[in-house]
Amino acid sequence: MAEVNTAIRTPAGLHGPAAAMALCGVALAALAGCQGFRAEERVRETSEIVNERLRQPVDWTTPWDDRSPHWTAGPIVRLDDALAAALRGNRALRADLAMIGQADADLVQAGLISNPVINFMVMFPSGGGRTMLRSGGLPMQPLQDLWLIPARTEVAQAELQKAVVRAAQRAIEIAAAVKQTYVEVQYLQRAAELIRANMQLVEQSTSVIAIRQTAGRAGQSELNLSRIRHQRLRSDLLSVDSRLRATKYELLAWVGAADGHDNWSVEPLDELRDPAHSAPAEPDLLRIATHQRFDLKAAEWSAEAAIRRVGLVKREGWPDLAVGLTFERAPAGTTPGVRPRVLGANGAVQASQQLAGAFGGGGGEMTGAQRFSEALARRAERPAPRDVVYTLGPMIEMELPIFDWNQAQTARALHEHAQKLAEYEDLFQTVVKEVRRTLARYDEAIAQIALYRESILPDVEQNLELARQTYVSGQTDLTIYLQAQEDTIDARSRLLEFVRDYRVTTAELERAVGGAMRFDRAAPDAPTSQPDVGPTTQAPEDSLRPAADSSTHGHSGGAP
Repeated sequence: MAEVNTAIRTPAGLHGPAAAMALCGVALAALAGCQGFRAEERVRETSEIVNERLRQPVDWTTPWDDRSPHWTAGPIVRLDDALAAALRGNRALRADLAMIGQADADLVQAGLISNPVINFMVMFPSGGGRTMLRSGGLPMQPLQDLWLIPARTEVAQAELQKAVVRAAQRAIEIAAAVKQTYVEVQYLQRAAELIRANMQLVEQSTSVIAIRQTAGRAGQSELNLSRIRHQRLRSDLLSVDSRLRATKYELLAWVGAADGHDNWSVEPLDELRDPAHSAPAEPDLLRIATHQRFDLKAAEWSAEAAIRRVGLVKREGWPDLAVGLTFERAPAGTTPGVRPRVLGANGAVQASQQLAGAFGGGGGEMTGAQRFSEALARRAERPAPRDVVYTLGPMIEMELPIFDWNQAQTARALHEHAQKLAEYEDLFQTVVKEVRRTLARYDEAIAQIALYRESILPDVEQNLELARQTYVSGQTDLTIYLQAQEDTIDARSRLLEFVRDYRVTTAELERAVGGAMRFDRAAPDAPTSQPDVGPTTQAPEDSLRPAADSSTHGHSGGAP
């Protein structure tokens, strides 16, 4: 019987490259395993940035509590309590914070190496015998990760920075909305108090008219006019109470407790004594706004991600390349001398059968010639032994970029970058417009408050007292007295509205410049330092901006 040859035939010098390839695969796998998720850390850094901008403690690392704030059943709600509840309970803010975790996961995914590919094929010979084995890669490892991973990581880093500053901008906007809604509740609460005070004033006038009527110096029509004015004030009070409840519901929705109770009140608003500070100069506000608006920074990072994506798309157009090992087990061919021996055995079987028939093998027992014939037949039926050869060698697979080298996707990425730049410039124009428009309203509110406090309100109150005295003495008629009363009511309401406008525009101006400000200074004070919000190694404040070679500075983003 021929022996089976199981020696592995390998090309000369294969062991060295194969070992190096294996070590390279182990190193790449170890590198991929070093990637880690840092979503909680990045959310904490975002909270520190918001805390710096709003001067309001923020904690987004502890588990969310969906219970209504404790003040929803209390008597007085402070603005700081409402802000703290909104920065913890607002659902839109939670959604943006969750997107930071998604962007962090995308960053980890961008640094992961593609899994190796292996294919294994089994072929069964038609004549029987050993099966043929063939493998096209042990394993087949794509090499394009070597130049795609850095580009993908840069894009993912820009997207992560954008997610961070977008969540911070959401917090700034929510804080401004809460302040504006809180001021509106204060205004309506004080407006209801003023209407009640005006109703008392009208009641006093009604009493004076009733006394004059008793003395025969006033008619029933004059008394009816005063009573009608009182009923109109009652109607205004009903309207204000309804608006007050609706505004409370709006504030509850901002803090994430839309189903909370409204049996609470806010801190009182004093239109006569609350301070009103002048705003900083317009150039200072514009400088601060363009420096610290988080939505501007998000637009910058969006443009930066777009130009980095151009470089990624260009690299994706490079030919796909993969290396691996190929393996095959196959028969080496027929062993010399096997086929003649098989034919000879078949001839011997036929001869022995003829010999057994000639000597009369019809009995029940098998003769020796028959047993010899069957033994030869069984031996002839055995498959002929064959040599098996094992082959192992390197394999390279490469795409031929003849028709598609990603030219269309590259053009699309370039247009997307141009779009992001235009969106950034449009947002910049919007920021300037918002600052200037809000500052104009702010200056008007300051001027109106000063005018009413210093001149109009004292004059109308003095005139009301004079009209009352002259009306009681009979020197003037009812029309002058009622007009003086109307002027006093209107002046109080207008002053309250301007104080409301001042506080609302203060919150709006803080949002427009990107953070809380102190208006008792010549210029707003920007944060001097901020925590790092991204994977870059830039300065804390500069880490919020793209690098010097970013899209806004003409970064080409080409292949290395």
